[in-house]
Formats: sequence, C-alpha cells, structure tokens
Amino acid sequence: MSLREKLKALEELQQIDLELGEVRGRLGTLPARKAKVDGGLAAAKKGYDDERAKLDANERERRQIESLLGMERDKVKKWEGRLGEIRTPREYAALSREIDIAKKSNDTQSEQVKTLAAAAVELARTLEEKAGALSEAEMAAQGELAELDKARAADEEKIAALEARRAEAAKLVDPGLLAKYENIKKRRAGIAVATVVGMTCKGCHRNIPPQLAISLQRANSVETCPNCNRIIYSAEALNPPAASPA
Repeated sequence: MSLREKLKALEELQQIDLELGEVRGRLGTLPARKAKVDGGLAAAKKGYDDERAKLDANERERRQIESLLGMERDKVKKWEGRLGEIRTPREYAALSREIDIAKKSNDTQSEQVKTLAAAAVELARTLEEKAGALSEAEMAAQGELAELDKARAADEEKIAALEARRAEAAKLVDPGLLAKYENIKKRRAGIAVATVVGMTCKGCHRNIPPQLAISLQRANSVETCPNCNRIIYSAEALNPPAASPA
C-alpha cells in the first residue's frame, strides 16, 4: 500500500471518528433533554396540586366555620328564648350582653364565610386553568418524549453502523500509524489528522516551516505539525486534480 493510500485510509478513519463523536455527543444530551421535559411536566403537576390543596383547605375551613356558626346561632336562639323567663333585671341585662356579643361574633364569622366563598370561586377558576395547563403539558411531554426515544433509537443505529465502518477502515491503516493516530486523538480533542493549506495547518491554524510544506507536497513520508503534533497532509498532494483531457 502506498503512502497516499495509507493517508487516505487514515483520513477516512478520522472522518468516521468525527461523525461518531458528533452522534455520541448528541446521544449524550438526551438524558438532560428528557429531564427538562420531565421537569416541565412536574412543574405543571405541582402547579395543579398546589392549587387543588388551596381549594381543599378553603373548603375545610369554610365548613368548619359554618358548623361552628350553626351551633352558635342555635345557642343564641336558646338564650333569646330564656330572656322571657328571667325575672331579675340584672340577669336579663347580663344575658342580653352575652347575646349581643355572640351575635357580633356570628356576624364576623358569617363575613369570613362569605370571604372564603368568594376566594373559593377564584381558586376554582385558577384550578381549572391549571388543569388545562397540566393536560397540555402532559400531551406535549408525551410527544416530546416519543421524539426523543425515536432520536435515541436512530442515533444508536447510526453509531452501530459507524462502528462497523470504523472497524473496516481501521484494518486499512498501518498498525504503527493507527497506534500513533489513536494516541494523538486522545491528546487533541478527537482530532489527530489535519490538512495543510498553503503553509497553514488547519488543526492549529499556525504556519509550518517551508521545508515541511515541500515534504507534504511530495507525499512520501508521514509528517506531524511541529505546533500541534497532529498528523498532517496536503489535500492537493493526497487528492491531486484529474489531468485535463488533451
């Protein structure tokens, strides 16, 4: 196998690895995206539950006050019935004061019941809105989670295909060159091979020495960038343009 063929095989391997990295990166974001969907749904559920709890608390308080108010009103009626039985002015005055105090207390509790009833109307309206928001959130989450599952399955399938391609591509790379490639890839954020255009390495965007550029044009040796240590090659030398027809 010529050096050009070896470099072509290495170039193909690099492209596969870059695509693999992209797909794996996208697949790696799925848990966070799913958590975001779940979080939105949980927030909508909490909003509904909180409003439901407020309405329930309102109804419990209102019923408790109404029950006490009913008993207090019955007590006032009994006291009023006893007024006609009292013979002394002092006892009459004392019981009348108790009746007045009880009536004022009952009036206050009656107003409290009205306030709670009005608040319950607003709470019920808000609860209905929260129920609608929850229903919409559930439907949206169901669709989004289905799309995420679909994307996950597609990416997993793509990774399997790319890994199969990579295994075949790696067989075409010289073992020593492959080991060098893997070592550089680990140290250089997954990019071990870079083209040189003119005098510039596209891996680190710095110029290389003129003599090295000449060697790359000849494409008769494996070279590395003196700046970033990536394997470099001249795209023109590796893929020379087809000769023009005579």
